[in-house]
Amino acid sequence: MARLHPLRLSAGFALTALLAACATQQPTQTTELTLLSINDFHGNIQPAKPTPLMPRVADPATGELKAQPAGGVAYLATALADLRTKNPDALVVAGGDLIGASPLISNLLRDEPTLAAMSELGISASALGNHELDAGLPELLRQARGDCGANGCLWPGYKGPGFPYLGANVLDASTGKPLLPTHVIKQAGKLKVAVAGVATLETPHVIVARAIKGIRFADEADTLNALVPQLKAEGANVLVAVMHEGGVQGLGAGANDPSYACPTLTGRVQDIAKRLDPAYAIIIGGHTHQAYTCKINGRLVVQAGSYGGWITESHLKLDASGRVLDAQAVNHPVLQSVYAPNAALADLVARAAALTEAARNKPVATLPRGATRNAKEPNGDAWLGNLIADSQLAFARKQGPADIAFMNPGGIRADLTVEAGKPTTMSDLLAIQPFGNDIVALTLTGQQLFDILERQLPKGDASPRMLQPSSTLRYRWRMGADGNAQLGEILIDGQPLSRTRDYRIVVNNFLSEGGDAQTGFKHGRDRAVLGTDIDALVELLRDNPQALAQATPGRIVRE
Repeated sequence: MARLHPLRLSAGFALTALLAACATQQPTQTTELTLLSINDFHGNIQPAKPTPLMPRVADPATGELKAQPAGGVAYLATALADLRTKNPDALVVAGGDLIGASPLISNLLRDEPTLAAMSELGISASALGNHELDAGLPELLRQARGDCGANGCLWPGYKGPGFPYLGANVLDASTGKPLLPTHVIKQAGKLKVAVAGVATLETPHVIVARAIKGIRFADEADTLNALVPQLKAEGANVLVAVMHEGGVQGLGAGANDPSYACPTLTGRVQDIAKRLDPAYAIIIGGHTHQAYTCKINGRLVVQAGSYGGWITESHLKLDASGRVLDAQAVNHPVLQSVYAPNAALADLVARAAALTEAARNKPVATLPRGATRNAKEPNGDAWLGNLIADSQLAFARKQGPADIAFMNPGGIRADLTVEAGKPTTMSDLLAIQPFGNDIVALTLTGQQLFDILERQLPKGDASPRMLQPSSTLRYRWRMGADGNAQLGEILIDGQPLSRTRDYRIVVNNFLSEGGDAQTGFKHGRDRAVLGTDIDALVELLRDNPQALAQATPGRIVRE
């Protein structure tokens, strides 16, 4: 009788035991996390008419995609409540710019009604947006604490937003220490979730310098990566990154990509996502006002449009170690035709409207037509930008010599819409220019002006996003065979630009301080503050309603 080898016998028993264990082993335990997110609300508590930024929904009769009325905080509250009913353990987070660049109904009350409304939405935390700093960090901290300060609150019973603004990369320039909370830890069902937040590194380029004096902004990915050991040490099972930075999709891309491939997505979010520690399960963004659901290197990267018109619902399935097994997201349009408004927040909006009615509805002029701010005009200038530049030049010329005015397209926050027979009001104009910027006259040489024009030309296939010029400037540009844009003929009041003479230039204080990376204006000499941008626009439209007809695009020509 043959004898079994001892090693073979041992191995056989081991294999049998292993197979038995596998047969009785329980499936890997999984948990799920739901996140609901908004961004770039910008104080839009009041329902608004359809705009190009609102959700586009197929018309039942024609099938044509049309912008539908969406947003308004009362409708947003109902939509969030509906989603939370289906997902009781969901966390609500925000990607920043909940306030700032706001309509008059919120702006006139220092955005206190908006933050009071936000406190009713159950938000756990928000990334710091650049516009939260429009009035400076001390004012933001006052708002966040619910502190009425020496001047009192403008909103009765104001108590703050009820959630922290996160800015892990917002540092004291002298000490290097964070000026805001870096993260929060929240319980979501069985999960301990760390939400870490950062502002955009580009904040110094998109806000007036005086508002961020003494503040330094560190790289978003480096800052979030450095936080990972601390977040894990505090017992977090899941790490969530919220940041006020995002991407831009090409024309025709929808708010939801079933494949999550998002082939046309561009912007800083791409680089940040690729450098971010894999420990972060998802990136929730903002800043670019885009609605998308994408994956970069397999990780969800989402954004919910703007103005409360969308809510992103993200679902993560995780194993026991917190590893993401599956991730899905969808952007829901907050259509006013679908959701009933929350009664308490509808009342809040009505009270804010009553407090600001006189200032908002003050008539300015009855205009023959409206004007768009379309920054994707093929040549570079747009109707409304031209009009604003003209208003600032006319305003400056009442006080002294001036040659050219420029307006930055990012500072134009709404189109000028006109209803036949109805006057344009202060509310309409302050929706377009809500920042209360000063108008500054400064002197540049022709060479410095040439350098500014050359620097702002588009790169490669990027859409033109150029400074909007007054009627006194006309110039041509072309895209060279090497992919670099080149300036052609430049005329000022019909005469060729002289690089050796001085020109008196008019811009807002944001541009004068180098905003939008237009550092050339910082070289301006003999500076003089002339007044406010809104006063200039009001004066032009009141004195000359036909100025609209003179702002036709075509001051910039692409050859």
